[in-house]
Amino acid sequence: MKKALVCMLSVVMLAGCAITNETSVVVGQVRPATTPERVKLYTKPPAKYEDVALVSADAAHDFMAKQELMNISIAKLKTEAAKVGANGILLDNVGDLALGSSGIAVAQPLGRKGAAMAWGSSSHRTGKQASGMAIYVIEE
Repeated sequence: MKKALVCMLSVVMLAGCAITNETSVVVGQVRPATTPERVKLYTKPPAKYEDVALVSADAAHDFMAKQELMNISIAKLKTEAAKVGANGILLDNVGDLALGSSGIAVAQPLGRKGAAMAWGSSSHRTGKQASGMAIYVIEE
């Protein structure tokens, strides 16, 4: 029973939320906030628009799929744009985010003379990030 409880708690802890960071720097006219669902993504500039803010977001988690991390980054990016009243984001950078390394090392005493044997593992940690210009698209 104890073993099952420990296993369940371990799984819950590993499946936690991604670590995210979001930022915006206003460079134009801020409008009333909107909802992330109303913010469209653009890879090419629309015909007529105004710059509102530079926005960026990233997500990292050792146990989440890269696509899930990208989805979280884009959702956070849209939230930042919506806060400043933008209805679009002109994407300029989407991809991997390098976070450094993580690992574990264990030393065990060996033999009568107390010699130690060490082993370990390490992995390069990455996340996903997205950035762009939050824009207000003027519909004609």
